[in-house]
Amino acid sequence: MREKTCPRCGANRVVQRMVNNRFRASDPAGQVFEVTLQEPIWSCPACQMGWEGEDTLAAKENAYQAALTRREAKSGR
Repeated sequence: MREKTCPRCGANRVVQRMVNNRFRASDPAGQVFEVTLQEPIWSCPACQMGWEGEDTLAAKENAYQAALTRREAKSGR
């Protein structure tokens, strides 16, 4: 995984932690709704940089797809 090295200072002692997050999204009909999730965030103790890795983007996409599925089930589609 590329995230194991800090992109700013090159340190290889980086830390991954899970954080709560939420974002607004829209369904195919244009209805806006909120997605909540726990996502992995990387940080570097050496230079204090924090960043999202590929696993963070995958978690957001999975949460969005799950929210769409729940919305469709509620609406009976």
